[in-house]
Amino acid sequence: MSALDALRRGADHVPGGRAVVAIRLGKTDEVLRKEIAGGASHKLGAIDALAIAAMACEAGTPHCYDYAAYVAHECGGRFEPLHDPGAGAASPVAKVSKLVLETSHITSAVIDAMQDGVISDNELAQIEREIAEAEDVLRKLRQAARAVNAAGKPRMAAAVS
Repeated sequence: MSALDALRRGADHVPGGRAVVAIRLGKTDEVLRKEIAGGASHKLGAIDALAIAAMACEAGTPHCYDYAAYVAHECGGRFEPLHDPGAGAASPVAKVSKLVLETSHITSAVIDAMQDGVISDNELAQIEREIAEAEDVLRKLRQAARAVNAAGKPRMAAAVS
């Protein structure tokens, strides 16, 4: 996944879609589409990228943290939100099942790529997309586990008293 892919997913999931994001940025939908597509004639600035990511987070969309996670990863760090709009929506067990599926996708992509002993640019891009999806599932697993942990603390404190 690229930075533009992350922004595109965020913008497309904001209620009203890219058209609403474009209006809030003071642009036309077509200009924003070209900027997010990475066209040579239209460049998306860092401030606009941040504004798109913030709009997605404000709306609590499923991919609202993709851009922040991408930027953190590219800078050698890790993005960890203080809260997630849907963190408690699924149990950690469901997230582990999803993680197993995602790691099988990574495994398949690597095995397919290594059949000729060389990883091409396209194959590397596919592997990196699969890894990014698995990292997203890991982040959601961490948040779901923390939500279950936090939910159990008041009951444990009441039982001790």
